[in-house]
Amino acid sequence: MNRRGVGSIGKAVVTAFDVIALSMALSWNAANAQDADISDSGTVDRPASRWYDDGHAYVTERLQRAAIWFDSFFGDPRTEIHKDASANLTVVFDGFYSGVEDESENGVRFRGGADLPRFDERLRLTLTSDADAAVTGRELAGTARDEIKNTDRAVGLNYLFRDRPNSRFSLGGGLAGGLSPEILLAARHVYTQPWTANTVSHVTSTLYWKSEDGAGVSTLLDYEWMSDPDTLWRYNLFGNYRDETRGIEWSSQAQWARRLNDKTAISVRGGVRGETEPNDLLIEGWLKFGYRRNVWRSWLFYELEPGLSWHEREEYEVEPTVALRLEIQFRQQ
Repeated sequence: MNRRGVGSIGKAVVTAFDVIALSMALSWNAANAQDADISDSGTVDRPASRWYDDGHAYVTERLQRAAIWFDSFFGDPRTEIHKDASANLTVVFDGFYSGVEDESENGVRFRGGADLPRFDERLRLTLTSDADAAVTGRELAGTARDEIKNTDRAVGLNYLFRDRPNSRFSLGGGLAGGLSPEILLAARHVYTQPWTANTVSHVTSTLYWKSEDGAGVSTLLDYEWMSDPDTLWRYNLFGNYRDETRGIEWSSQAQWARRLNDKTAISVRGGVRGETEPNDLLIEGWLKFGYRRNVWRSWLFYELEPGLSWHEREEYEVEPTVALRLEIQFRQQ
């Protein structure tokens, strides 16, 4: 590896550990504030539930419990939507090799958040190493896992206005970049519809604005099927329209995940992505096989994911890919 690559990794590692220290402090303060002063903001008013609301909530919760295990175990950004922790931080040391030119990269990714109970139990501080993927909702589509270079860090606040079993609506804002930060604003709605005792769909709609690139709107459609308590099938379709390019970035991915035991899981995912502007183009297709294991401590994971890529840069010739990840998860319930 050249000096530039080593320097980039060093900077990323320092950044990650700075974020770890900051977020651990926030987690500790948030937890103590919640224990000592819950009554300051009072409880959140929710409308009285009816029997059909309770039935809908039961099916939704039953499905989500299983899906949440997979999302939490695999460090998926969807855990932020489920919000199963008052404070959390995920740090990933990621090494990615691809036979496609200029696609290999090494670095550190991070993502996290912390409730601010002294202000309001619906207000949350957020941190991310990839501002664009977070604000557009692309990270929820599962196609940004190997994007390490050319990303901007961001910090922001997110307020949850509506929280019901089938509907969540939030507004957020933040700053991305360095000394001259970019302003980010986003409104996001998540609608959940259970179809049977084992299937559910989610529609996530995001309207966002970036001070440097302008406005945009994205939609993510998810369909999940639990064929048994240890197996999750998921299909998603994502589209993102940017005012800057007047075009749509899109992706489609199918995933199968299997829990072998409480510490080990395997997965297979395949998909395609493309864009409509400046040219209508299929950028890449992929097929990847993942092995993930929890080792030594409940918060430490490693993952090996070999795969195949068909990229337009290589005229869709098959090329190998390999990802090796070491992940640390910090959580405060």
